[in-house]
Amino acid sequence: MKGTSVWRHFDIWLTAAVLLLTAYGVLAIRSAVTGAPAFEDFPQRQVIFALIGLAVMLAIAAIDYRILTSSHWYIYGLILASLISVYLVGVINNASRRWFDLGIVQLQPSEFGRILLAITFAQFLATRQHLMGRFSNTLLAVLYVGIPVTLIFIQPDLGMSILFIAVWFVLIWLAGLRLSHFAVLATVAAVATILLFPALADYQRERIVAFLNPEALPEQTFNIEQALISIGSGSWFGKGYLQGTQSQLGFLRVQHTDFIFSVITEEMGLIFGSLIVLGLMGFILMRILRVATLSPDPAGRFIAAGVATVLFFQTVVSVGMNLRVLPVTGLTLPFVSYGGSSLVTLYMGIGVVQSVRMRHRKQEFG
Repeated sequence: MKGTSVWRHFDIWLTAAVLLLTAYGVLAIRSAVTGAPAFEDFPQRQVIFALIGLAVMLAIAAIDYRILTSSHWYIYGLILASLISVYLVGVINNASRRWFDLGIVQLQPSEFGRILLAITFAQFLATRQHLMGRFSNTLLAVLYVGIPVTLIFIQPDLGMSILFIAVWFVLIWLAGLRLSHFAVLATVAAVATILLFPALADYQRERIVAFLNPEALPEQTFNIEQALISIGSGSWFGKGYLQGTQSQLGFLRVQHTDFIFSVITEEMGLIFGSLIVLGLMGFILMRILRVATLSPDPAGRFIAAGVATVLFFQTVVSVGMNLRVLPVTGLTLPFVSYGGSSLVTLYMGIGVVQSVRMRHRKQEFG
């Protein structure tokens, strides 16, 4: 009876919004790859990834999330082991070693790691909340996230490294990070950023320089300029589905991943494109944050906040780089951009949130 009753709290509205956003993404991908024979099967593949993701979401929702939090050290070890393994034996694409080649599909461990970190770090903080006043505990938390971030940074993957740090910061802030500790960490981070700039890969430095001084590297800013033209020319109602000039004529590159937002805005406009995508994402975030407020368990609260941070941060960065207000990082638009590892892991994150939502009542706790 208890196993049946928890499904009464399953958030059907959250799931519906995720499915709608995914469906919109499939349509956008179909438009983005039109005229590119090498990518013509991407929409069908994305549908398959979505179905796998949906199955994963339901399976994880059926599992009590406290089983996951009680195994948080094992999960943390899995994160580190996968990141070390991909660095040693992973395949190289676009000058980065981030993927395992499984033949049928390529798997990116850091994509799974962003959701798994939200689970493990949530439990880490929940068990140590009474120690938040100690700077030694803050340093331990820095080390906790610093190891996986370093492994991701050397792949190299700057965008995902920053995403991990964003999740870490939001969760430790919610757990009660002292302002004095934050001031010290912020100072150290500022110095480290300056010192680490020369250690970035050439293309990463060029992206940052191109953002700060577009005239210095015109070849790096070409695609960003095309993205801006796409967005501006879409106006209120767009040029029509499959009618975008920048996307259909090949001016816009990597339009099925990094610049999918530009394709959507050019063809569907502000009203039927941008606002629908951002509105659905805003609704998804609202439902997830509602779960955070409902959960009486600190770990459950932190997990929901961590998943919300992943979605919010990636959305802001993806849209920001399309609008040229942020540098290009390679982070994709959640549920919309093409990518198997990304889509399945995001559904996995929704599944964990659903598990927290389904078990939030105190009488079902403990």
